Amino acid sequence: MTSTRRRDFIKALGGLGLSALPFRTLSDHHLGVAPTTQDFCGDDSRSRPLFIPGPAGLFGRIGLDAPLRMRAAALNDADRSPWPLGFSVEHKGRRYTNPTLVLRPGDRVRIELENAINDPTIVHWHGLAVDTRNDGGGMTLAAPGERYAYDFEVRNRSGLYWYHPHPHGMTAGQAYRGLFGLIEIEDDDEHRLRAALDLVPAKTEIPLVLQDRRASDYAPNDADRTHGFLGGSVLVNGTACPYLDVATRIYRFRVLNASNARTYRLGLRAAGGEEIPFTLIGTDGGLIASSLPCKEAFLASAERIDILVDLSDAAVGETLVLETRAFDPMHTEMAVVAAADHAAMTNGAPSRTSGGSVDHAAMGHGSTFPEGAPRELLQLRVRERVSYAARIPARLAAIAPIAVGDATERPLRLGFAKSRWRINDRVFAMGETPIEAKRGTVETWLIRNYFNSMPHAMHLHGFHFQVLERQTSPDQLAPLRVDAKSRLATDLGWKDTVLVWPGESVRIAIDFHTPFADAQTYMFHCHNLEHEDGGMMLGVRVAA
Repeated sequence: MTSTRRRDFIKALGGLGLSALPFRTLSDHHLGVAPTTQDFCGDDSRSRPLFIPGPAGLFGRIGLDAPLRMRAAALNDADRSPWPLGFSVEHKGRRYTNPTLVLRPGDRVRIELENAINDPTIVHWHGLAVDTRNDGGGMTLAAPGERYAYDFEVRNRSGLYWYHPHPHGMTAGQAYRGLFGLIEIEDDDEHRLRAALDLVPAKTEIPLVLQDRRASDYAPNDADRTHGFLGGSVLVNGTACPYLDVATRIYRFRVLNASNARTYRLGLRAAGGEEIPFTLIGTDGGLIASSLPCKEAFLASAERIDILVDLSDAAVGETLVLETRAFDPMHTEMAVVAAADHAAMTNGAPSRTSGGSVDHAAMGHGSTFPEGAPRELLQLRVRERVSYAARIPARLAAIAPIAVGDATERPLRLGFAKSRWRINDRVFAMGETPIEAKRGTVETWLIRNYFNSMPHAMHLHGFHFQVLERQTSPDQLAPLRVDAKSRLATDLGWKDTVLVWPGESVRIAIDFHTPFADAQTYMFHCHNLEHEDGGMMLGVRVAA
């Protein structure tokens, strides 16, 4: 796939300093353990069409022109889902599982959650600006057989958001078993982009939901609770070993990392090995100000990226591969774990080599696919030449920087002690709010991760933030920097989740202006779901 357009794209990259940049599937594929190689299907040669959400069924797109009842329940084969649990909806004669909610700013959302599973649950609307009662942060739960009514106004700009359970201590298992779905918010910026590039949802605009899986049910051991639950296979939209037939035009992929703990280093390459650039147009909180050419991007648990892939100059018959590339996962927390009382770690504890590194074969980490190993995720197979002349708009959205001149700085430390991951040396206690902010003020938070740690994907409920700078970042991030503040392309725009590497500090700005008059309580936590369930979370109170 060589062309003038590609050469110009790579030249632009250089100018930016980015040159280095028992479960069932939808195809009844049994999730065995795949080898840690870049072979597309491992020892299974059967690739399968990527599942694309439609107007009903799994991840089916649904507008909220009336109240909905979402039933959290066990699924069966008729639900055509790869997961044993899901949110079921009946609406206007159609059946949905984990529906994609299509919303507009100003819409009223009225959803009644019915809990038909065996444990308490609640739904958190990840990334949405709502009040405490509607946030689903876990302070109020629906017991088995009970219901909980949500009623709120959409106050977010366009973007890809998502929803998932948030019952403290049980979030990881419920999300892993399938209780999650997408939220698309559309505004004028979104409509202009689709019109400019002739993008059509479910045809040339496609969500990609990444989740790694094990062949067995969710049953974490001590190592999983410390490091995070990693699977040996990766599903994309519930499909194992997927491919997508494409034409010679621009495609939009809206990518969500729905894995419990795994971080991906996403990139594109041609079948012959050539790296193929893509265009970043959005992050967690929607479109960024203007597009950026990229060759790769890290994507932590719960993060989203919005990318364009230009296949206008591709040859019919060519194949491109979306992959996660090799990287150092920086699990330096093993030095701390090794120093802990060995007697407390004998049940499911990871063994160590003589040099102190992790023995992945003993970790229960989907051992044939450790974090940081390469793996092909999706093939794009060019099958048709079409006439296409659209160009990416120079400006995508207006994003005003948060004014931080009078901001108060709050230090936050991420670390491990007494067998628990902690924030500011504290673990979560229901009802406590160690972080107190005043409504209508601006704060900067300096999030420091200890060197003897691991990467943490830090998520804030109720508010989006802007990344101001990164400090003492690991060397593997250096080629991805886009400015003098060491920010990455994926740091731009509005964020609700940011990955902080061991030894790194990330400064963010948060504007605590809110339309809710009374005091509100939210959560700040690591979105490695095993860490969250283990207490790496603090309450945040925004005082009136």
